[in-house]
Amino acid sequence: MVLKILLYILFAYTLIFNFSCTNKESYKKIILPPDSILKGHSNWGVVTSNYLRLRQRPAKNSEVLTGIPKGMIVEILSNTEKMEILEKVTAFWYRINFDGLYGWVFGAYIEVFNTRQEAESYSKEIR
Repeated sequence: MVLKILLYILFAYTLIFNFSCTNKESYKKIILPPDSILKGHSNWGVVTSNYLRLRQRPAKNSEVLTGIPKGMIVEILSNTEKMEILEKVTAFWYRINFDGLYGWVFGAYIEVFNTRQEAESYSKEIR
């Protein structure tokens, strides 16, 4: 009788162990920017302020990488998910490429265009 109970317990542990150790595939969630560069084309922007700070991160207190003069054309790669209010102005932060330097600018000081040609035309108007 005791042997029969031990065999049942051993059988139960074997079942539990086998089913709990199955190799399940797990997938890591990938989070893309809200306006992904994978969409197939870039948007273009023209700087509308006299000196726009290119920052390392999308935050007012982030390190300034360089300043971009008014009328310069930048490639817009993505934007933040939520708008932010800075100096009573609401806008997205844009991740941009400025002559090979990548960083973030506050969108209130960028005029956005779908094509580079449109951006170039506007750039000539405001210089």
